[in-house]
Amino acid sequence: MMTTYAIGSVNGDYQSLIKLIEKINFDPEQDKLWFSGNVVNIGPDSLQVLKYIKELGKQAVLVLGNQELRLLGLATGFYQVESTDTLDEILLAPERDALLKWLRQRPLLFHDSKLNYTLVHAGIPAEWTKSQILTFAYEVESVLGGSNFAAFFENRKQDQTGWHPKLRGWKRLNFIANAYTLMKYCNERSRLDFFATGDISQQPDNLTPWYRLPGRVAANLNVVFSDDANFGDEVFPGVYPIPAYGELSALKLTISPELITV
Repeated sequence: MMTTYAIGSVNGDYQSLIKLIEKINFDPEQDKLWFSGNVVNIGPDSLQVLKYIKELGKQAVLVLGNQELRLLGLATGFYQVESTDTLDEILLAPERDALLKWLRQRPLLFHDSKLNYTLVHAGIPAEWTKSQILTFAYEVESVLGGSNFAAFFENRKQDQTGWHPKLRGWKRLNFIANAYTLMKYCNERSRLDFFATGDISQQPDNLTPWYRLPGRVAANLNVVFSDDANFGDEVFPGVYPIPAYGELSALKLTISPELITV
């Protein structure tokens, strides 16, 4: 019987990934692994992690996180290297171009209608319908997968915090990418906040986790995402955060999802 496991932010930690895969008894002949983004950077083995996921072929789904976008931005030359980056091994690898091309073709969001789960790295804006969620993701994906992908990183900004249906051009694409890869806390006007750090108890009253915003149009979706904000053990209907702090975890996607930790 096929089982699907969603895995949190690997962050270049190949050894923990292999330990987790052994613990869940992953069978590459029939099981599937969903990776919730941020599989590279921070840790020492980003190249091994990326190659492993790519070699899984159709048995793996990887949605892009902010670290994957950072890797692609560095490769285009429009991002500056920071002291915390651990991506040189990928950028200098003989298979660099093939890996990066494959990465550019990964989705920002993945929806499985049979399982009734939606995978994203960060979050989904409250005002978007299910149809818009899929369509807007494709707008960015089509640019990243096209021949003019470098222009996306040349015009990439993380300061687009608010959504409006009339947004066009790079402002529109930047907001979509920000929502799917960076979204954590929002203010009372549903604007993204990129400065809030720490768990819920440390936030001011005007900030709330994205999934708590009232009137979420697509609240019927079961959303699986990487909990980079450390939202904690809060139980919220239809929302399944995978811890991104501490030991690497996987979520067994069944009717009652089970969290498994290394």
